Amino acid sequence: MVQRLVLICFLLFSTANSAELSTMDSIRSKILTSAVSLYFSARGYGKVENVTVDTTKKTLSFNLLPEGESQKLSVVIGSYMTLTVDKEQYLVLQKVQTNRVWLNRIFADHMEEGIKVPLGVVSKGAGSLLLSM
Repeated sequence: MVQRLVLICFLLFSTANSAELSTMDSIRSKILTSAVSLYFSARGYGKVENVTVDTTKKTLSFNLLPEGESQKLSVVIGSYMTLTVDKEQYLVLQKVQTNRVWLNRIFADHMEEGIKVPLGVVSKGAGSLLLSM
C-alpha cells in the first residue's frame, strides 16, 4: 500500500520528460491490455490477442477468438475513458467497430454509452489514476 502511494506521489509531482512519458504510456498500455483481456476472458467471450494501444489518441484494437468459434474477431475501440460510479472505477470502451457487420449494428443500436470494463481487479486504485493522467 505504501509503495503504491509513493509511486502515485512520484508520478504526480515529478517533472515529466519524454522518457517518463514513454514509461507512463507503457504502464497505461499494460493496464488497458490487462483490463480488456481479463474482462473478455472472465465472461467467457473468448481469448484476447494482439492488443494495440494508442494512449495519445485513446484508442485500442485487439483480436478476439470467440469461445466456440474458429475465426478471430477484429475489434477496434475508437475511444476510451475512465469513469467512477459509486466508488467503482471503470474503463469505458466507446465507438466499437468489428469485422462483423451485424455486430457493429448491435453496438450502434444498443451500446451508445459504451462497454464498462471494471478496473478494480486490475488497478486497485492506481490504474484509473494513471489512465487519466
